[in-house]
Amino acid sequence: MNEFAKTSYFTMKEELVLFSELGIQPIRRLAGVLNCINDALNQLRTFLKEYQFKDQESEIYFFKYDKPKFFCEQIYAKEIYTIEIARPHGDELLLKNFYEQELKYIKRFFIQYQFLYQYYQLDASDLDHLFFVRGAKPSDLLLPETPDLDPLFSTSCDYLFSKFMAYEKIQDYLINCLYGPIDNLQRLGVSGKNKILKWTGNKADLVELAYGIYDTLQINNGDVDIADIIDWLEKSLQINLGRYYQCFSEIKNRKSISKTHFLDHMLTMLSQHIEEGDAFKPRKPKNVSGSKSKQ
Repeated sequence: MNEFAKTSYFTMKEELVLFSELGIQPIRRLAGVLNCINDALNQLRTFLKEYQFKDQESEIYFFKYDKPKFFCEQIYAKEIYTIEIARPHGDELLLKNFYEQELKYIKRFFIQYQFLYQYYQLDASDLDHLFFVRGAKPSDLLLPETPDLDPLFSTSCDYLFSKFMAYEKIQDYLINCLYGPIDNLQRLGVSGKNKILKWTGNKADLVELAYGIYDTLQINNGDVDIADIIDWLEKSLQINLGRYYQCFSEIKNRKSISKTHFLDHMLTMLSQHIEEGDAFKPRKPKNVSGSKSKQ
């Protein structure tokens, strides 16, 4: 099943690229894209009717990782089309406000399903037997309505994970619309000397710094969420920190090096700078061994 899903997804993505390159009206492009995705989903559904998962683990993998990728493309296509046709024209400030409101909507969605979104970001597995096995019914959890009611092709959370994936892509699209490509000094990430400011170090180091700022209550007297700090750093330093919860989990589980590897290095270098004065020459820290969060 995994191989069939991979092949179907690859074929579908090739067709979607062709639609994106065609110079046709947005509504016609959307219709073509949705037809392509629906065909792929129908093939997947038909194949599944005749397929028996060898164990619960393989069923979980399909509904947690394979199927959501298809619905992610469907949700993304519909949302981007809606954004494009609703986008105001002519007024730069109005356009900026429009994109910011769209970003706020996405953030509210993530907050609304905060527990499940964190579960998704951490790639946790403790509750997979409730979330991604057909017929399982998790209790006491807020779940969105799903358009797919086929009990043989649905679990309680596969569509929600599709939305998480799609909304993260839309979030990246909106941030790019707001802040890139670089063309003026007014966008974030550009200094007053017209120098582009971009984080070029290890992503795990920036996540470590973000939590250091959060835990020491340095912004808004502590009246701020870690997500707000991550969002601020991403926009300011032109970087996508992605599943920062998972990255922080890796930081907490470090064995061979200090859990505060980067902050320790900062302390060492700052102390050396104070001692040496103008003769000081900064040097980069060594990357965290085994980190999954490198550039």
